[in-house]
Amino acid sequence: MTQDNKITMFQPRLIKEDDMYGKIEGYTLNLIRPNIYQFASKGAGCHIYLIIGEELNVLIDTGIISKFNSFNYLLTTEVGLRVEDINLVINTHEHFDHISSNAYFHCAIAAHRLAATKIQHTDELITKGKKWGIDLTDLKVNIWLEEGNIIDLGNVFLKIIATPGHTSGCICVYDPYKHYIFTGDTLFQGSSTNVYESGSISEYINSLQLLNTLKIRSFYPGHGNWVMGFDDVNKEIEDSIQNAKKELQAFIDKVKSKSLEYARPPPSLYKREEEDL
Repeated sequence: MTQDNKITMFQPRLIKEDDMYGKIEGYTLNLIRPNIYQFASKGAGCHIYLIIGEELNVLIDTGIISKFNSFNYLLTTEVGLRVEDINLVINTHEHFDHISSNAYFHCAIAAHRLAATKIQHTDELITKGKKWGIDLTDLKVNIWLEEGNIIDLGNVFLKIIATPGHTSGCICVYDPYKHYIFTGDTLFQGSSTNVYESGSISEYINSLQLLNTLKIRSFYPGHGNWVMGFDDVNKEIEDSIQNAKKELQAFIDKVKSKSLEYARPPPSLYKREEEDL
């Protein structure tokens, strides 16, 4: 066993697997850290994370609305909380599978300002709700987050890390003292994120390089498996950076552009008389 694994590495445990939908498409409830729960999504939708603090109970993402009953069942019967006991929701970004259950929460909703803009304008080009038959109208964001914001839960401090790439409004939520991070759709085990018209590969590379400067003992993504241990986390980040660079270069190699000698230069601001005004 390495020294890294000896340092108070909490061992996650399964609490309950919910199959109330009959097709194993609900959530699996795991205790992943003391007072931190993962509602792991089976099938469509993202994972939901609950942090029970001394002063605030915080939910990271609310998941897909069609599975809310599964979440609510596990929250009440296994965790012993009600929806009304959630004090703050933080959305890691603006895609429908992370925000559509916001409608069930009457607490403050927080998101990065670039995500908040698209959520409040129901920007279907980015949020993708109607494509999957989900109505995202009338969702509100009460707190517009920025890089470096701190949220004090009493016994836990959460730092907002802006990580654009998958979308412009992506964030990660980091505990700088205990060195764990919720990565949304920025960092996964064994794969890189998808970048649609809502994102940028170059911004994604930059965000991964930023994460690589942080001390991260474990990360908990919006999809797939969590990763524990400094070495394993660093490897996942490095692999994602290299994969993203290869993807960007592959696209660049496909682009055919004319030599600049054949391109008409833009009009000069200093030779206006030569232009047809």
